[in-house]
Amino acid sequence: MLHRYIIAMLKPDGMIRHGARKCRPYSFLLLLAVMGILQPLMAQTEFDSLKRNSMLDTIYQPSSKPTLTTEFADLKISGFIQPAFYFDNNNVFNNDLFVTSEIPTTRVTDIKFRRFHMSANQSRLGFGFNFPKALNKVTAFLEADFLSSTRGENAYFRLRHAYLKINNLVIGQTWTNFGDVNAAPNTLDLEGPNSMPASRVAQISWNKQVSDNWNVLVAIEEPKADYTPLPGAQALKSAFPELVLKPKWQFGAGHWTASVVYKPIMYTDSLYSFRKKLPTWGATSSFQVNLPDKGKSGSKAWKKKVFNLFAIVGEGTQGSVNDFGGLGYEAFPKDSVTLETLMYYGGYASFSAVYNKRWSVTTVYSYLHQQQPASTNNIFRRSSYFATNATYAFNKYFTAGTEVLVGLKENYDGSRGNAMRILCLMRLLF
Repeated sequence: MLHRYIIAMLKPDGMIRHGARKCRPYSFLLLLAVMGILQPLMAQTEFDSLKRNSMLDTIYQPSSKPTLTTEFADLKISGFIQPAFYFDNNNVFNNDLFVTSEIPTTRVTDIKFRRFHMSANQSRLGFGFNFPKALNKVTAFLEADFLSSTRGENAYFRLRHAYLKINNLVIGQTWTNFGDVNAAPNTLDLEGPNSMPASRVAQISWNKQVSDNWNVLVAIEEPKADYTPLPGAQALKSAFPELVLKPKWQFGAGHWTASVVYKPIMYTDSLYSFRKKLPTWGATSSFQVNLPDKGKSGSKAWKKKVFNLFAIVGEGTQGSVNDFGGLGYEAFPKDSVTLETLMYYGGYASFSAVYNKRWSVTTVYSYLHQQQPASTNNIFRRSSYFATNATYAFNKYFTAGTEVLVGLKENYDGSRGNAMRILCLMRLLF
C-alpha cells in the first residue's frame, strides 16, 4: 500500500488518489506526522550509534543525491543491510542491546553463561522527501527497521522515525530533545552509553537561531507513564505533555548544549478513588570539542579527533534514559496511597578519531546511579558501561567493525554482576 502512495505522490499533478477522492501530498505527510503523535508509544531507547560513518571523511559516504526526482518532489531512499555477530562472556538477557541495568547479579545466579548470537534485524529502510517548490522549506522522513524483538521472539517491521519538517518546525516521531543525541559517541552497540537519553517520542518542536553562536529549541513531547503503579492500579497518562527547553552555544572548536525537561506523573489506586500528581524534572549538560590535528599532513595522520563530556541529573524522568527506559523506575509505591519519585544522576566521557581516512576508533566510559526507594532494596543502585571499537570503511558503501563491551552492575542489596560482549558487524549502506 505504501509504495502506491509514494508513486502517486511523486506524479507531476501532485495528487494522491484514494477511492474516488483526491488529496494533496501534504495531507499524506501530515497524516504520517499525526500518526506519529497519536499512536500509543513505548519509550524506545536505542539509537543509531554507528551514524553512517559520520566520523569519516565525506568521500566514504553514499551519495546524498535523490533516488527519484520529479517536477514536484525529490525522494531519497536510504538505509543499510547489517549482519551482526555477538559473543557474550556472561548472561545478558538482551540479544542485541548491551543494557547494563539488565545484567543479572549474584542474587540471580553466579554462573556465567557464554553464548553466541547472530542477527540482521538492525537492517533499516528510510524514505526522505523534499519539496523544493513548496512556499516554505518542507521535508519529511519515514524510517523503520526489524528490531522489534531482541530476546528471540518473532520480529516485525517497527517504526523509528516519522516526521514532517517545515522550516524550523518539526511534527512527528523522532529523537527526544532531552539530552544531545547528535553528539553521542560512535559506538557499535546500538544501546549506547547507559546514562544517555536517546528515546524516540512523538513531539512538536521549534528552534530559533537567536545569534551567530546561540540557538534555542522548545518542544512538547509525548508524556510517558514509566513508573511502578500502586498495587492493582494501572499507570495513567498525564493530561500535560513533557516540556523541553534546549539552548545550544556554538564556539570555534565545538559546542555546548544544555536541556531541561519537566513533566507531571499522574497516578491513582486500584479503585480509581483519587487522582494525584507528582512534578518531575531532568537536566543535562553536553560538551563536545574538536581537538586540533597534529602530526604529519600525509595519509597516515590522525584526523577528526573529538572529545565528548556529558552529565545528567533528574528526579522521576528515567523513562528517557537508555538503561532505565521501560523499567518503571520513575516512581515507586511508598505506602498504599502514595508514590515517591527517585533521583538519578550520571554521565559519560568519550574520545573518537579517524586514522588514514578509513579507520575510525571510539572509546567511551559511562556511569549511572539511582536513589533507593523506601519499599525495596532489591533494585538497581549503579552501573558502569565501557566500550572501545574500531571500524574500517572499505569504500563509501561497505563498512566493518568490532567492539568490546564491559558492564558492571550493583543493586542496593549488595549483589553485583558483570558482563562482557564482543560484537562484530558488517554494514552495506545505500
